[in-house]
Amino acid sequence: MGPPHLNVNSPEFNSDSTVTFRIWAPNATGIKLDAPELLNGQPDTLTKQDDEVWSITVKPVKAGLYSYLFVVDGIRTVDPKYIVTYQNSNLLFVPGKEAEYYTIKNVAHGAVHRHFYNSQSLGTVRPVHIYTPPGYKDKPEKNYPVLYLFHGSGGTDDSWIVKGRANVILDNLIAQDLAQPMILVMPYGHTVEPGTNNWPFVQERGDFISDFIKDLIPYVEKNYRISGQAKNRALAGFSMGGYHTLKIGLNHPEMFGNLGVFSWGAGRDWLAEHAPSMITGPDKQALQFELFQLACGKDDFLIQGARDLDAALTGLNIKHTFVVSDGGHSMFNWRKYLYRLTQELFRE
Repeated sequence: MGPPHLNVNSPEFNSDSTVTFRIWAPNATGIKLDAPELLNGQPDTLTKQDDEVWSITVKPVKAGLYSYLFVVDGIRTVDPKYIVTYQNSNLLFVPGKEAEYYTIKNVAHGAVHRHFYNSQSLGTVRPVHIYTPPGYKDKPEKNYPVLYLFHGSGGTDDSWIVKGRANVILDNLIAQDLAQPMILVMPYGHTVEPGTNNWPFVQERGDFISDFIKDLIPYVEKNYRISGQAKNRALAGFSMGGYHTLKIGLNHPEMFGNLGVFSWGAGRDWLAEHAPSMITGPDKQALQFELFQLACGKDDFLIQGARDLDAALTGLNIKHTFVVSDGGHSMFNWRKYLYRLTQELFRE
């Protein structure tokens, strides 16, 4: 039989679409499941069985990618029986129709690379993830459009790959001829490490933008076959990454012809402070983009800012679209927004 903890089955997918989570903790006095999206309002307390195994069964779970962990006597811990983890949580994939577009399938797959580049702006070495589409290596004469994809304040340069499954989304869309083959560049949006004296991120935005413009873009365009035309460059991101998209894109329209702002927003006063040329500049009426998408969940705590941004852009006669979806500040929404955006990018 072996030690008791080795005999625990967790998570267990049941025939009725419920999922049971278990952990062996003989000396614990109380355990909870930290998984708001999985629980969806259900009780979170595990029950102790005679074999010293604690368990909880979650009602039928919709398809998707979920984070979860246990809280044992107030201490947060991953499920020791489930090896897939990300940022100190377990990552559980539940297959099904709703997750079809980011399910790994038997199609041609692109490649994901992680590079380290020297940032003169920051005086350090920085990471970046880069996705190249299927066939990139086989077409040495071809230049590709590029989407720079930014993460939020709680993420890193791998967030769009591990949790967002951006590469899988693109692989599936390209296989169906629903998206143009493109390169994805996913920078590390923080210039200091979380938990250091300079945290939170609000103190570091300017540094990141300098690094992005002066160091990262030249590095990427030196090492990858990327079209240098604004119409073939795009920026998109969620939450803090939406801020980066807006701040960079509105101040550099000569470089970026496509913007996607997810779960972020601000009104005319913010635009006047952070992108004054679009408010008072002589060419403000000419500031137009190939594609400009805003998207936010109706339950997102930033929905009012998104509505304010929509109103401000409308008042400035800047062509854009604004989608209000169900849900809140969640990767469940951000994957959908990316799925929609990439189908419309770089179309002639």
